[in-house]
Amino acid sequence: MLLFLTNFLLALSMVHIVCTYITLFGKPQCRPILWYGTQGIYLCCLWTVTSAESPYPLVTLAGNILFLILLCRLAHRDSFKTCVFRSLIFFTVYMAVEVFVNCVILLILRGEDVFLMGDAACQIVMYLGVQIYGRIGPKKEEMPLPLRYWLELFIFPAVSVWVIYDTYIRSQTGGSNIAFILVTFLMILMNFAVYDVYGRMASYALAGKQAAVYAQTIELCDRQAKEREAAYRQTRMLRHDLNDRLAALGALLEQGQYDDARQEIDGMLYENRLYRDEISHSGNLALDALINYKHSVAKTVNADLSCLVEVPAELPVNGTDLCVILGNLLDNALDAVVRLPADERRIRLEIRLEKRLLRILTENPYEGKLREKSDGSLKSSKPGGGHGFGLLSVRQAVAKYNGELYLPYDDTVFRACVILYLP
Repeated sequence: MLLFLTNFLLALSMVHIVCTYITLFGKPQCRPILWYGTQGIYLCCLWTVTSAESPYPLVTLAGNILFLILLCRLAHRDSFKTCVFRSLIFFTVYMAVEVFVNCVILLILRGEDVFLMGDAACQIVMYLGVQIYGRIGPKKEEMPLPLRYWLELFIFPAVSVWVIYDTYIRSQTGGSNIAFILVTFLMILMNFAVYDVYGRMASYALAGKQAAVYAQTIELCDRQAKEREAAYRQTRMLRHDLNDRLAALGALLEQGQYDDARQEIDGMLYENRLYRDEISHSGNLALDALINYKHSVAKTVNADLSCLVEVPAELPVNGTDLCVILGNLLDNALDAVVRLPADERRIRLEIRLEKRLLRILTENPYEGKLREKSDGSLKSSKPGGGHGFGLLSVRQAVAKYNGELYLPYDDTVFRACVILYLP
C-alpha cells in the first residue's frame, strides 16, 4: 500500500513539473476542463507505468514526450515543430538527470529503495531546474524555424537519448559508473546549449522579419519624399506660367472658343492634382507614405480603405515604430478582406491624437474563426500559416511607449486598437 501511494505521489509530482515547464512560455489558453482533463489522463498513464515497472524505458520516454507535445499544443497553440523540440529537450534532460542521480546514489547507498529515492531526488532537481530557468533564462519567441535548421538542431537531443541509454546499459554490464556520470553530465550541458541556440535562432528569425518591415518603411518614406518634391516643382512651374496661360485662356473666351477653353481648364486642373491617389495628407511623412501605399495596394484587390487621420506633422514617435505598428495592422486587415466578396471588402482606419494619447484603430470584416495565442499572434481557421503573426512586432513596438494593444472582435468584425502614451 505504501509503495502504491508513493508511486501515485511521484506521478503527481511529475505532472506538476511538466505543467510548470509549460507555463514558462505563457499561461494556458485552452479551456480549463480540457487542460485539467488531459493532465488527469497523463497522471493515470504515469501512475500505471510506474506501478507496473515497465521493462521498456525508451517506450515510456516516447509516451512522456507525446503527452508533453499534446499539453504544449493545448496550452499555447504553438507550432508543432516548436512543441516537439521543447518536449524532446525536456525529457532528454530529464532522462539524463534521472540516470545521473541514480548512479550517484548507487555509489553511496545500496538497497531496494534506492531507485525510489533516485526518482524522488530526480524530480526535486528537475523542479528546481525549471524554476531557476524560468527566472534567469531568456524569454523565447514562438517563431517556427525553417525545417532544415529545425532538423539540424533536433538531431542532437534525439541522438543524446540513444547515447545516454547505450552508455547506461554498458555501465551496468561491467563499465565504469564514473565515466557514465561524466558523459551524462556533458549531455545535460550540451542539450541546454542547443536549447539556447534554438531560442536565439528564433529571435534572429523574428528580427529578420522586422528588418524587412524597416526596409519597406524606409523605401516608402523615400518614395513619398520624392513624389512630394516632384509635386512641389510642378506647382512652381504652374505658378510661373500661370499669367501666360490665363492670358491665352482669356483670348480663347473672347473668340468664343469655349470648347478649347474648357479643355485648357481641364488640363490645368489635371496638372495641378498633386496627390491624385492619396487619401492621407496629415503632413507626417511616415504616416502619409504608409497609408497611401496601403491604399494603392487595397485598390489592386478591390478593397475600400477609408481613413481619418488627425495628427500633427511632428509626433514624438519614431517613424519606423509607427510604420511597424500601422503596417502590420493594415496587412492583417488586407489579408482578411481579400477572402471576402468584393462588395464586403472594407477597411476603416482612424488615427487620432487626444492630449498625450495617440490612438490607432483598424476595423475590418472577416470570415472564419480566430483564436489569440499567448504570444500575441492569432490563429485563423483559414488555410495557410502565419495569420496575424505581425502582432508580435506590434506588441514589441507598442511596449517601447508603455502602450497597449486591444483586439476586440466578434463573429464578423475584427478590430485592433493601439494606444501609445506619448512623452
